[in-house]
Amino acid sequence: MFAVADGMGGHQAGEVASSMALSVVGQYIEDNIGLISPEKLVEKAASAANAALYTKASSSTKFRQMGTTLTLLYREGDTAYLAHVGDSRAYLFREGQLKRITRDHSLVATLVEEGEITEEQARTHPQRNIILRALGLEPQVEIEVSAVRILPGDVFLLASDGLTGLVPDTEIARVMVTEGGPAEWSRLLVDAALDAGGTDNVSVVVVRILESATVVPVRGARPVTDASDLPLGTVEEGARPAHPDRRRIRNWLIVVAVIVAVLAAGFGTAYYFYNKTFWVGVRNGKVAMYRGFPFWDLSVVEQQTDIDVNLLPAALRERVQDKLEPESKRNALKTLATLKNEAVKNSSIVPDVEGKKFTVARDMLEAVGLRAAPELVSRTGIAADLVIDQDPVPGTRVGKGTMVKIKVVMSGTPAKEV
Repeated sequence: MFAVADGMGGHQAGEVASSMALSVVGQYIEDNIGLISPEKLVEKAASAANAALYTKASSSTKFRQMGTTLTLLYREGDTAYLAHVGDSRAYLFREGQLKRITRDHSLVATLVEEGEITEEQARTHPQRNIILRALGLEPQVEIEVSAVRILPGDVFLLASDGLTGLVPDTEIARVMVTEGGPAEWSRLLVDAALDAGGTDNVSVVVVRILESATVVPVRGARPVTDASDLPLGTVEEGARPAHPDRRRIRNWLIVVAVIVAVLAAGFGTAYYFYNKTFWVGVRNGKVAMYRGFPFWDLSVVEQQTDIDVNLLPAALRERVQDKLEPESKRNALKTLATLKNEAVKNSSIVPDVEGKKFTVARDMLEAVGLRAAPELVSRTGIAADLVIDQDPVPGTRVGKGTMVKIKVVMSGTPAKEV
């Protein structure tokens, strides 16, 4: 078993989340090898980690937003089984070709898939750190499971976004074709991320399938060298000092002129960037795009949408409520479009079930991801088992799994009219 987990929720909470996830996954697989199919084994191991993290996060405000990505590889025989949640990645390097075998569960990945931005633009996008799926944020999470038939000499690479967010796939492939092995490749990949300006955790696991697998520990980050002091200035020889009073007045005038120039430039620059800065947040429970700076109430609503923030996935909803990172107007509009798509995917339109038999109404609701909450009532002159009222009303958009209250006429002689 090999895995990478990249924690979130603050330094301590993120460290606890990633460590706990790996511990639970490892123990679950050890306890259940041979009892269930490998596909179910990795899926249930990841789900067990999610349940443990969610319970931990709910137990204390200290860990309230604790979560982690997970990219897990489990080998059984000639097949590698993968369970994946978040924006860490798994790659397969085979016969000189590098192939990505997981999909990032992130906002920018969705934008790339929809053709809104390119892979290159995704690396510098202001919302590149927003992930749509992670362990520990909700009671249940969808686990992406896949399987790869192994060939001799295959190399698997598992990495956090500290690597993939800075080093393009072409550069990763260039490293993998060099002489050496997993230890050398992992060192070169970590160095490449640090050389590209990496400040995030860079976790890399390289697995080459031979007679014995090897997990290579990642070398620690290199120390940063302090910049040297600037050379001191010199005074021109033979220069005669000015009169003290005149010099003092001249110095004050220079200072005042500099202050005025700086203030003018500062206000001008601030006004320019004020009108060029946009960010996405929440207003009256709906997603809105603002123009201006996201602090000290220095912004105005540029565009109010009808996107109910409660219809977004939990992880994304919290990020929007906390205000997304400032970006250009064009990118902010793309973010709004993506949030609308996520709200639609995470919600359903309540169908009209009045006048339908209860079983038909229940099936109609379940077909769109909703649940029926029946209330038995008595009505004279109306056939039994018919739905006579519903709440919410037809056409309302609600979150997946919402209970729809329906009044159903009971059979038999009623004790009294309701």
